[in-house]
Amino acid sequence: MIKYYWTRYTAIYPTAILYMLQDSEYKLDQYLAWFNRTADFRYVMKRRGLDVTPKIKLLRIMLWSLWTLGELAVAICIYVGLVSQSSMWGFVAIFIVLLLPFLMAYGIIVPLFFGRILIQLPREKTIIQEAHKILAAHKGTHIAVVGSYGKTTAKEILVTILSEGLNAKATPGNMNTPIGISRFAHKLSGQEDVLIIEFGEGKPGDVKELSELVVPTMGIITGINESHLESFKSLESTISTIFELVDYVGKKAIVYKNKENNILADLVSPKDAFGYSQNGVDGWKITDLQTDLHGTKFTIKKDKAVINAHTKLIGLHTVGVTAAAISIAYNLGLSVKQIETGLAKIQPFEHRMEPRQLHGAWVIDDTYNGNSDGVKAGLALLKNMKAKRRIYVTPGLVEQGNKTEEVHIEVGKQAAKSADVVVLMKNSVTDYIVSGLEKAGFKGELTIIDDPLEFYTNLEHFVAAGDVVLMQNDWTDNYV
Repeated sequence: MIKYYWTRYTAIYPTAILYMLQDSEYKLDQYLAWFNRTADFRYVMKRRGLDVTPKIKLLRIMLWSLWTLGELAVAICIYVGLVSQSSMWGFVAIFIVLLLPFLMAYGIIVPLFFGRILIQLPREKTIIQEAHKILAAHKGTHIAVVGSYGKTTAKEILVTILSEGLNAKATPGNMNTPIGISRFAHKLSGQEDVLIIEFGEGKPGDVKELSELVVPTMGIITGINESHLESFKSLESTISTIFELVDYVGKKAIVYKNKENNILADLVSPKDAFGYSQNGVDGWKITDLQTDLHGTKFTIKKDKAVINAHTKLIGLHTVGVTAAAISIAYNLGLSVKQIETGLAKIQPFEHRMEPRQLHGAWVIDDTYNGNSDGVKAGLALLKNMKAKRRIYVTPGLVEQGNKTEEVHIEVGKQAAKSADVVVLMKNSVTDYIVSGLEKAGFKGELTIIDDPLEFYTNLEHFVAAGDVVLMQNDWTDNYV
């Protein structure tokens, strides 16, 4: 820490502070945790650059104002020391100079804190109250999508299929908080047949709060695992929070649940017809299942209805949730032809098992995956790929709490069985993954990268024709 103290006086230091505020989405606890553990501030921006928004421009002015205030204090101390001929003021000036970087780093959070308390929160409260009225009065089917992972995939599959026969709208991107969902609600016409709303959960009570806002009439639980364990502290807390949806709707609404998720499988009754898997759901039976880098095909039947499903999604883990979406669409009145047309329009989602070709190699971009179930699914796909080299690239997972070591040793063991080459982005969990590789007897090539941005930028020089590369997860710089 002392060795690199001087980097707090470099030109990049103010930009690094602003970047980390932005990268942590202005969550002050995450920002302060990053600042307190960072020694060298020259190499903070490894994965992207600062997005110079109006907010950043204003904060930049405030930072330089703080620096100028510190310089003025130093100048006053020097002047008073010269006039009074007292060396004490010289020591005070040195002390202020040493504290200047901290004045900037901590001082910048003051306007953010008070701005949030005095302006942002009251405004958001009003927006949420108005959205509650909008959604309570909305006559369409409200489908809540909840889970530790896979929510965006489920949401996009649903809205793509349902849009073939209904006026369906889904929350965009990761707009899954009370304020995000409320802003979505304000843009509704009121004429929608179906609303598909992704729920975010970070602490106990979140799903209950969102349920009271959205008033769901149907739900999907995509899976439960160690994601966000740092905030939930235990899997039991995660489970109870996600099942707040079931508690809210009671017996009034159907909730589809992923039976291929180990935790949910133990919680779903064998008599629950709405537990979905690669075998089907709600009386729908799946046969003739095929998947490769060009997409997934299967036939799904219920009574006299036969649907030939073909999507561009890759991986067997997409089949169960697609079956659930088919069941929902059929129950909401879509025809077989409409469902098949919707299925054919489903494309890989950005950075989520998204395949592309690079100089004769296949690259599967799964960098938005951040959970152990996604790792398992991706490595299972990689294992079955015919390739010159099967290459696995990852930094590991974040927010695994007290399961961090256990989870990453398991990642290493799984990678050892699936990959010929493993590329790790150097960080705090790298040694755990290496340990897992060693325990599984990995005999392939291991590369550890110090500069992820340089590696990803020059990926074309690393791969060769015939390779299949799976890139999973990407740490934002505030976690490094």
